Amino acid sequence: MLGLTVSHYRITGKLGTGGMGVVYDAEDLKLPRKVALKFLPDGLADDQDAVRRFAREASTIALLSHPNICTIYDVDTHEGRQFIAMERVPGVTLKTIMAREDLDLSRLLDIGRQITAALGAAHATGVVHRDIKPGNVMVGDDGHVKVLDFGLARQFRMPGGDPAGLEGSTIPGRPLGTANYMAPERILQMPLDPRSDLFSLGVILYEMATGRLPFAGASPSDTVTNVLDRDPEALTTLAPDRPAALEHVVMRLLAKRAADRYQSAEHLADALGRIQVPPSTLATRLLRRLRPAR
Repeated sequence: MLGLTVSHYRITGKLGTGGMGVVYDAEDLKLPRKVALKFLPDGLADDQDAVRRFAREASTIALLSHPNICTIYDVDTHEGRQFIAMERVPGVTLKTIMAREDLDLSRLLDIGRQITAALGAAHATGVVHRDIKPGNVMVGDDGHVKVLDFGLARQFRMPGGDPAGLEGSTIPGRPLGTANYMAPERILQMPLDPRSDLFSLGVILYEMATGRLPFAGASPSDTVTNVLDRDPEALTTLAPDRPAALEHVVMRLLAKRAADRYQSAEHLADALGRIQVPPSTLATRLLRRLRPAR
């Protein structure tokens, strides 16, 4: 599709492919800006369930407006294929960053707080993401975080709200998402709950701190068993240099029962804000920012 004009967007490159979509780099021919165009993969173009999820992603993102959430610009159709035009977020995914480097405590907390802020904004609007993982978190060169890919998002019942229109999985017996980052209630397909997003964020924080996934098994079924029945190895056992306060926050997020976790993103933000960063860590990060680029 390189060089193709789709509506008023000229495609200039391919950014990536996932199970839920193919994303292209493009130029907006009406406004001086770069955009990302997301199409359903060819194999799902005729899958009505996938088409419904795709349309729901656009309408869900349209509900949200927050500096840490990718902005949607437009929804249109090209040759019978629906696409979403959205903000082109510069940077790389958190998954890529973790593969390249060990994150110091200051940066780990900064990324964690920004993801928490995005989740807080989504939850306040009645939206649960349901697919929080490093591949869906973009980190810019300036450290700014954007949460992407609301393809599995659903609206949940707000206090005093109308349950009409709430949607669960469209494929009975098959929870959609990535098992390593799923909360137990997601695997069991229990009612929608924003605290499942906080569990997923706990997995990310554990992975950033230790370089390991807390529940990874030799097979997907082993991973599911670990999430449902087993406690992960203590964070400070794998990473003795990490503070006990971080371990306390992460292990609470990874509680099997949602009632035992932080009950909101705001409560989590307060807990992350109380973790002290040693002065030496702050100084190292400042020197890294001041060092000239090679």
